Amino acid sequence: MRIQPAVLSVLCAVLALLPGLDAAGKTPPKNTSTLGTDVRMAPARLKPGEFLWVPQVSPRGPVVMVVSLPEQKAYVYRNGVLIGASTVSTGKKGHETPTGVFTILQKNEDHYSNIYNNAPMPYMQRLTWSGVALHAGRLPGYPASHGCVRMPYDFAQKLYGVTKTGLTVVVSNEEEFSSTVAHPGLTAPVDAAGATAGTLPLASEFSWQPEAAPEGPVTILLTNEDRRISVFRNGVEIGRATFEVIGPPRKVTLHVLTLLEPSTVGPFDPATGKPVRRWLMVSGEEQTVVSADQLLSIVRVPPAFLARATSVVEPGTTMVMTQLASSPATTTTAATDFTVVTAEEQTSD
Repeated sequence: MRIQPAVLSVLCAVLALLPGLDAAGKTPPKNTSTLGTDVRMAPARLKPGEFLWVPQVSPRGPVVMVVSLPEQKAYVYRNGVLIGASTVSTGKKGHETPTGVFTILQKNEDHYSNIYNNAPMPYMQRLTWSGVALHAGRLPGYPASHGCVRMPYDFAQKLYGVTKTGLTVVVSNEEEFSSTVAHPGLTAPVDAAGATAGTLPLASEFSWQPEAAPEGPVTILLTNEDRRISVFRNGVEIGRATFEVIGPPRKVTLHVLTLLEPSTVGPFDPATGKPVRRWLMVSGEEQTVVSADQLLSIVRVPPAFLARATSVVEPGTTMVMTQLASSPATTTTAATDFTVVTAEEQTSD
């Protein structure tokens, strides 16, 4: 029987109104999980049930996740830069969460345990066939699970939307992993395969190794506490340099900028005749367009490094500017809130 288009439209409209259903199936229950609170602060300051989610920081590139058992936190990186962090609850004594490098084997939004009395495991992402998985659950503030990594419901839902089977998840501790992996920072301490990420040496004023990742999306990270600029391509750091702040000391709140397509109507660079590179700065509901010269008016970057970095950026490249150091090891001042604003605040001497 052939269904008329008009009848099909009515059926679609009715189905859209049915409660508890979406394109993927039944909505997972919330009552068995800590819902979670999305906050804008440094990961080190997150309290049980709180999480940070800023996917606009790095919208493209490979994703990798690190679960820190000593911190009871999970960190999510895309293209080498942190896009999310959350408090978690891992395995209690006698049911410890295993450490190591895992991949997501299976995903199921509305899963129920085959081992523990059909217990709900919303937004389940399986790490082992023996019962260890990421999923939403209760977060009492300490390890309390039977081996799984429990997350706030809202964070688990957001994470589920950016992952896929095969994605690498590293579960770390202080005995078997380096301090950078056991206590992660703003930059991914592991690569997409889970191996400890190499660090670029600063033998001179900068380092540049584009051959480490010949192609892929680019993200640039500037961190004010350690005065460092890093360039990531396809999840690999290909360049690093230090920079100086021009003028009085500044406290830089989180800026996220995206390079726009060249304008055909100007403005044009009088020296080259080419369109001026323009960056779209997003802050809450406000959007501001600034030129590369405006951005460089407050920092001094080695010219040779700047020339190399400019050669790899393209429309869609993301630049992130924040107060926080790129890793806990390079932190020089107290942790600062992730406040998304377009202005900069001057600090006293």
